Amino acid sequence: MAVTQTRRRFAAGSNAFLVSVFVVAAICVGYLLVDLHRVRLDLSADQGSVLLEDTRSKLALLDREGKPVVITAFSGQRGKKESYFKDRALEDLLDELDYASQVVEVHFVDFDKDRLTAEKLGVTEYSTVVVQRGEARVDIKDRELFHHTGKGDDRHLDFLGEQAVNRAFAQLMAENKRIVYVLVGHGELDPDNHDLDGLSEVAAVLGQDDYELKRLDLVRQTDSPVPRVPDDASAVAVLRPKVQIPPLEEDLLLAYLSGGGSMLFAVDPGTPVPNLVGRLGVAIPAGRVLDKVLVFPYPDRPVPRYKSHPITKDLADDSLVTVVSDVAPVQAAVPPVEGVRSTTVLETSRDGWIDRGGEVKNGQGRFEPEIDQAGPAQMAIALDVTPDSGLVKKKAARVLVIGDSDVFTNGILAEGPGNASFALNTFRWLVGDEDRISVVGRPTSVRRLALSAEDGEQIRWLALGLGPLLIVVLGAGVWASRRGR
Repeated sequence: MAVTQTRRRFAAGSNAFLVSVFVVAAICVGYLLVDLHRVRLDLSADQGSVLLEDTRSKLALLDREGKPVVITAFSGQRGKKESYFKDRALEDLLDELDYASQVVEVHFVDFDKDRLTAEKLGVTEYSTVVVQRGEARVDIKDRELFHHTGKGDDRHLDFLGEQAVNRAFAQLMAENKRIVYVLVGHGELDPDNHDLDGLSEVAAVLGQDDYELKRLDLVRQTDSPVPRVPDDASAVAVLRPKVQIPPLEEDLLLAYLSGGGSMLFAVDPGTPVPNLVGRLGVAIPAGRVLDKVLVFPYPDRPVPRYKSHPITKDLADDSLVTVVSDVAPVQAAVPPVEGVRSTTVLETSRDGWIDRGGEVKNGQGRFEPEIDQAGPAQMAIALDVTPDSGLVKKKAARVLVIGDSDVFTNGILAEGPGNASFALNTFRWLVGDEDRISVVGRPTSVRRLALSAEDGEQIRWLALGLGPLLIVVLGAGVWASRRGR
């Protein structure tokens, strides 16, 4: 009898031991599989922990070039209420950048404990980020990483670190800052204007990518004895002149184009069209573009359809709408001008048309075949101008002609999910930066839980206390259930 009980106990013990071994082995194998095939998920509403597509695009370009990038972030000042939030935000960003790139090396340094590293890099302020690529270096200060918004009880701290690092990548990859000159003096849109019809917002978007918008006044130019487009111009934009550009200035623009310069022309219905646009083989017919597919409730905002072009490829892939307003039709010459290859960038749906001022019903235009022109109607055309055209010499030039200037203005830029990307990618294409073309910005605001060090400690001890307490309660429940049998 005793032998039988011993055998039973041995069998039960062996069985329990083997089960335990198999469970531990299964956990180890599962851990190895998970470690080899990691998956990162962000289930938040705004995807706040996921890098922007534009950042991922720059990281991919850095990986292709293969030149190491070292990012060193320094901690906030100990004892400050916001230091815990700042340090967590920076560490989270560094983790994402490290995970997303093969060439990015990240370091988070305690500014108070590791003064040697701070002195070596010449850093004298808390919450500073240093981005290095070879001999090139960009320092990002605390005020560029964090920004206070709101007042009183609604006052909170926003983290702008990814945008700042993104801008640093652009500066390190660009040999020189890209200067885009905006022609002024004829009623054009102004990059220094902060009103709804100004360009200050698009200037800020371009600034994130190390582009700079500057005013170009060929009449009041004082830095040169002879008026001309400056030598450092990466592109020239002519955005909705209200009067005809004088022949002398047209010749200066043509001289810039003939040297391989890139240009952007934006016109509105009824506004003067620069003569150079016609010489490139692009016509601006009378009327305005309308469509049955509209941005509700605006009858003059047709939803553009993207054609196959580098400027719009990522916008089409992500289904981001670019909002336009009161659009003039744009048409390439038939037959085309020799040496000028045109590609449609934006057009209406098949239900669009060129409206020539017919009947308006319920606040919307109506297609009238006897006076209107059936669509699809073109809204933007990209031109590749070769020496065969006689307009350029040795180097080919790029031009974009769009029948809407509002697409770049402060009043519309924020309304369209794709407007900022369309604007930036337009200039990237014009200057030949196709490798950097991507979607920019985040469609929704980023919400991050701002915790102090005290909050973190409370959560930590709460978790440490609840875990054992839960185990004790469950154990007591199991003991009580067995005792009652």
